[in-house]
Order: sequence, then structure tokens, then C-alpha cells
Amino acid sequence: MNFIVVGVIAPIAYFLIRMLVKRLVQNFILNAKKNSKVAEVQECQKCGVFKSIDDLTEKDNTFICKNNCSK
Repeated sequence: MNFIVVGVIAPIAYFLIRMLVKRLVQNFILNAKKNSKVAEVQECQKCGVFKSIDDLTEKDNTFICKNNCSK
């Protein structure tokens, strides 16, 4: 009887608990990323200032300021 508990049930329980915890952690990380209010920034290739993506225009795979470039 001990062999069945230790050899069969315990590994199955370990696997199921590990899978559940892994799924919970992954969901927590994904939700934290989705709810993040951090803005994505890029460097202006003309003036070198880091600005929000909303304030930059992409031309030929380079980002430049939309208005009032510092250079």
C-alpha cells in the first residue's frame, strides 16, 4: 500500500500542484504586464532624446520627433 501512495499518487499530486502553481504565476505576470501604465519609449535619431512612442514618427525604421526636435 505504501508503494502505491509513494510511487504513484505522490508523483501525480506533485505534477498537478506544480502545473497549477505555474499557471497561476504565468497568469499573474501576464496581468501585471497588461495593467502596466509604463509608456514605451524610443530615442529620437536626430536629437537623441528619449520620448514616448506617441511623440515620435517612424520613417525608414528610424524614430524622429513629430514636433520641435531638440536639434
